[in-house]
Amino acid sequence: MIFTEYSFKTLAAQLELMGQDQLLQRILVPVDFSDCSENAIRFAVAVAIRTGAEVKLFHSVHVPLQTAEMVTFPMAELEHEAAKKLGEVADEIVFWLDKERFPALKVHHQVAVGFAAEEIATVAGRDNSDLIVMGTTGTGALEGMLLGSNTSAVLDRVKCPVLVVPEDAEFQGFKKIAYASDMHEINAKAIRVLCHFASHFKSEIHVLHVLTQKDHLSPEQVDAYRVQFAAEAAYAPVIYHLLDAHSRSISHAIEEYVKDNDIDVVGMVTHHRSFFEKLFHPSLTKRLAVHAKQPLLAFH
Repeated sequence: MIFTEYSFKTLAAQLELMGQDQLLQRILVPVDFSDCSENAIRFAVAVAIRTGAEVKLFHSVHVPLQTAEMVTFPMAELEHEAAKKLGEVADEIVFWLDKERFPALKVHHQVAVGFAAEEIATVAGRDNSDLIVMGTTGTGALEGMLLGSNTSAVLDRVKCPVLVVPEDAEFQGFKKIAYASDMHEINAKAIRVLCHFASHFKSEIHVLHVLTQKDHLSPEQVDAYRVQFAAEAAYAPVIYHLLDAHSRSISHAIEEYVKDNDIDVVGMVTHHRSFFEKLFHPSLTKRLAVHAKQPLLAFH
């Protein structure tokens, strides 16, 4: 049961309906029926309640390649069974919303055959999804490994924001969002998406920049960045922080700040020309998507 431990005193207590959102109408949730993806469903429903968005549950049936004799899989039966399970999940969401007296949401479900990351990207593009909410174990554990191992692949393929939810994350609202930024250049699109998301939860945005030995950022550059950010954001609760990496890596400095300041979600840009992509392989965004305990909101 998805909402067994999420009574009105937990998840529902953090939420209130804000009405229909013209910019966030369709949420796609990849589901592999693990505890990991069930947690992603809870976060997706929470966002949908705030925005009035419709939720689409998606499962990809993949037949593994055989190294010896080819095995004939009853594909129609596998698809039918997956669709049945996915329909039961959709029904549970609808039942829970009614039980907790939330307005009804549109909950759809779909099953396809193919590789998970490719099928997720195809469905997201065809449906013009505004947000993907997917789980990740970050451990390589067998249970939920299909979804966890495809997190980075999905980030590479889709154009919409992706909310990556760790298996043990618990929804407590998004009171504080940390945005890891390169203050040498502004990413207007990412800032607008970030602030639009934050406005639904009345979030406080912490803009972080990690200073390294090779990073020369003058006070004038910081001030100019703040002015440009404010011009793009049109959002008041924003705090700026410069972090000294010292002997730590950039990712460790961010992770430490997130932990010390009770950050609920980390926002990052995954564009290949961002400074994170230049410094890390694999990128810092993808590394945190696998290892962080807080959800990661990845922009493109």
